[in-house]
Amino acid sequence: MTELRGEHLLLRPFEPDDAPALAAIAGQRAIADTMISVAHPFDVDMAYAWIEQLGANDRRQSFAVVADGSLVGYAGLHDIDHEHGLAEISFWTDPACQGRGLAAQAAQLLLDHAFGGLGLNRVQAFHMTRNPASGRLLARLGFSEEGVMRQRVRKWDRFEDVVIWALLADDPRGSNALQPKDGAGRASE
Repeated sequence: MTELRGEHLLLRPFEPDDAPALAAIAGQRAIADTMISVAHPFDVDMAYAWIEQLGANDRRQSFAVVADGSLVGYAGLHDIDHEHGLAEISFWTDPACQGRGLAAQAAQLLLDHAFGGLGLNRVQAFHMTRNPASGRLLARLGFSEEGVMRQRVRKWDRFEDVVIWALLADDPRGSNALQPKDGAGRASE
């Protein structure tokens, strides 16, 4: 898997040495709270196991988001379907890094990779309705809201409505996506 470089960050494959930092960040309840598939608690053993299984899935590309030499989040494409030219984008950053535009830059790098490197036609994203910051970030990236899937997931023993967004390869991209905005650190899954 390739590395993706941006102005202020690097997306690179996860390494076993990332497990302690990954557990410290992903183990925060604030991350798991609005992310559909992030478990809580998320400890170091779970982080090692998750990193180990990443290479076994050719329908997923998962990247460590690195800024200033430190792991600050996750960005990935999953459910990559080359036959139909689509994938789902997901990303999050450490709440301590919010407001710096890192989630937006990571997402933009992934979109460039999805449409350019992978030749996909459609990238979709999902977020819980109670996380409107994700919707604002997706809109700034150029995504179009397509609808709400009622009670699509269960989180904390409660069914949650989920918004679906999509961006097509020939859609215009957001012009202000890389500008930091309040609450833009967590994003989509």
